[in-house]
Amino acid sequence: MNLKLEQNKTALICVDLQTGAFTGDCTLSYVGIAQLLPKAKRVLAAARQAKLPIIHCKEVHRKEMVDFGRELDGAEPIHCLETWASTDYYCELAPIDGEFTISKRRYSCFFGTDLEILLRGLKVDTLVLIGMMTNVCVHYTAADAHQHDYHFHVIEDCCSGSDWDAHWAALTAMEYLQTGARISHAAFVEAISGKVPAA
Repeated sequence: MNLKLEQNKTALICVDLQTGAFTGDCTLSYVGIAQLLPKAKRVLAAARQAKLPIIHCKEVHRKEMVDFGRELDGAEPIHCLETWASTDYYCELAPIDGEFTISKRRYSCFFGTDLEILLRGLKVDTLVLIGMMTNVCVHYTAADAHQHDYHFHVIEDCCSGSDWDAHWAALTAMEYLQTGARISHAAFVEAISGKVPAA
């Protein structure tokens, strides 16, 4: 697929690139973190060079745990408390000046946040997603993007799932919503820079 992106209408959404996932100091488990990191760094660098709007979202919960809702009813333990250093953005992928940040209490970056107000202000209609977890926060953000009539792409080698089966199933589900949604980091970098990144 020859990926085409209108740079003045495209934003990069970084979902939950938080410290604990990369340091192992986290109550949640992830797969593919080591492979994700260098590719995510290339994606961020290319997006910055192209001056794409970059929006960093992170999940954070109050220390009193009054805002978890039903989130602890499934397999997930207590996670992302505001007092934990592991909840912060990971240093190598953290926002820099001129980029936007959103804290969320639920999986989707749209739910209970001002993301859509920000997207309207930026006048974008296409979202490119990277981050964690493929099968939870990335998937639910993509589904909400779709239902809010945004085009979306998910960079499949810059996402990490709770396990490999869940990761691949979520990517299949996102592709079902929008044909061509699944892309590689190399395709993204080439589309916005005209250069094929080194392996």
